[in-house]
Amino acid sequence: MNMGTKATKLISNEPNKQTKKSLASYGAQALKSAKLTSFGLSRKQESDICLSCGECCKRYWITILPNEAKKIAALKSVSLKDFLENACVLNVKLFTKTTPGVLTFPTTFFPKRVFEIVKKEMGAVPESFFIVPQLVLLRLEKNTFNFLEKKSKTEMRFACNYLKANNSCEIYPARPEPCKLFPFIAMPDYREQYPFCGLYQKTSKDLSIESRIYYKKVQQYFKDVNDLGFDRVWRYQPKSGLLFLGEKQIGDISIRELIQMTPRKDGD
Repeated sequence: MNMGTKATKLISNEPNKQTKKSLASYGAQALKSAKLTSFGLSRKQESDICLSCGECCKRYWITILPNEAKKIAALKSVSLKDFLENACVLNVKLFTKTTPGVLTFPTTFFPKRVFEIVKKEMGAVPESFFIVPQLVLLRLEKNTFNFLEKKSKTEMRFACNYLKANNSCEIYPARPEPCKLFPFIAMPDYREQYPFCGLYQKTSKDLSIESRIYYKKVQQYFKDVNDLGFDRVWRYQPKSGLLFLGEKQIGDISIRELIQMTPRKDGD
């Protein structure tokens, strides 16, 4: 299977129509209930809510940083090379930006194929983009429990490779920071995007300090990629990559194309 075909197969994460309808109903009921009951939960209660759902693991690409990759590889007793090449995917996100800054590059560096993909999507291609290269955990299509039906039904969904059939996590002790912070990541109006999350509706936590620490790590990662180059930050890379315009997936991309788009300052 070539990279383009594999990338296309990896991207879909939409629940089926019945699940979408149920999620909307569930979210409305949970929001109404949340106004009446907001209380602290024990760890077991929190765990029970998460294990009965797992929706976040089915919806999102889970971003990892270099140190997190090392911890997961060690937990799974595989080499870092094997983990990055076979259990991760490259996500490259493009955001229009005209002012100079970290990871901001002119489109003159874009390979012709990538330029044409962007042009087809946008019409007129801007002079520069903020280019965000991320490594994310592999997602696979699998038969998952439909928690809204109290596990009486299952459906095929794209989900994190490490999500088990019982909604537990294979790499829980080494899970990435986004997993630890979800759904209490401290960004204005950000949590309101999770009406499906029972844990968010049932309790609240102040993880603002942890969130700030995490975002400092992300900022440092961006700076490292900008100054050193992606291939120096990540000695080993995934075999497949996806290209996004904002949050919309528009095609596939290779490591070689990414490196051409983001030349290092030293020119090496």
